[in-house]
Amino acid sequence: MKGELRVLLTKRSRTLRSFSGDVSFPGGKADFIQETFESVARREAEEEIGLPHDPEVLHKEFGMRLDNLVMDMPCYLSRTFLSVKPMVCFLYKDKLEKGEDKYEVPLDICKFFGKLNPGETSSLFSVPLNDLIVHLLPEGDEDVKNYRAEYFERKEYKLNWGGIRWLIMHYHFHVANINEMPWLQIIEDLSSSDEDGVDGAIFRFRDLWGLTCKMLFDVSCIANGLMNEKLKRELGHEDLIVGLHDYGNQMQPSGRSEWEVGMINGDRKLKYSDVIPEYYMKHLLERRSLW
Repeated sequence: MKGELRVLLTKRSRTLRSFSGDVSFPGGKADFIQETFESVARREAEEEIGLPHDPEVLHKEFGMRLDNLVMDMPCYLSRTFLSVKPMVCFLYKDKLEKGEDKYEVPLDICKFFGKLNPGETSSLFSVPLNDLIVHLLPEGDEDVKNYRAEYFERKEYKLNWGGIRWLIMHYHFHVANINEMPWLQIIEDLSSSDEDGVDGAIFRFRDLWGLTCKMLFDVSCIANGLMNEKLKRELGHEDLIVGLHDYGNQMQPSGRSEWEVGMINGDRKLKYSDVIPEYYMKHLLERRSLW
């Protein structure tokens, strides 16, 4: 729990066809099959929030550097049957005094690169990484007792989708957050009031949930040393993606299958076992009970 790592998140524009209005990471699809996931992430981050792809521009114009920390996170399955691979980067101040540790010096920014693309992103904000897992830590720990999460509500439930139980988590953060970084507060929020949730006191809030929440929860578990055997089994969805692509002939470059379209639209009659062989489904369900 030492220090505070914050994660940059965006709110997707209402004009987008998929996941419009949702909280997400900067990112997107590859433009061609040979494009690396790192190249995709950096290109999309520049398009969506203005993060310079060129490290020299980031250094000379903004006094910051970006390190790649984790490049081997597993792939996750989106609700639209895309394979999503996250990468973890660390943004820090590049001019450090003698003896200063880049991982501990606050990112005090005089000039920020943040710039929203109205067609893709309606707002840019941050949340503490530790907020995702503080409820899992021992209550008697002194750091935990003194910790104040920024979300005002957390809830989780299990949802059956395609014959598999999925753990759905929600964290609700007020839009007006007194703990937000000053250099993020100056960026105009392009979302209208009806795009955000409203709690009982008529305060606008952002709902961190779904795949974005799942990936961030996993990263927070790793960062805080909470990866026990159960959580390791529940990290990513690569075994399910293999079952769909290699054994079920789904997620093909030719386009979505009729089964995929039905699953995306919530057809309750459809199951993963419709396309994945029985022996492989048995392997999936024996390995983990929640996704």
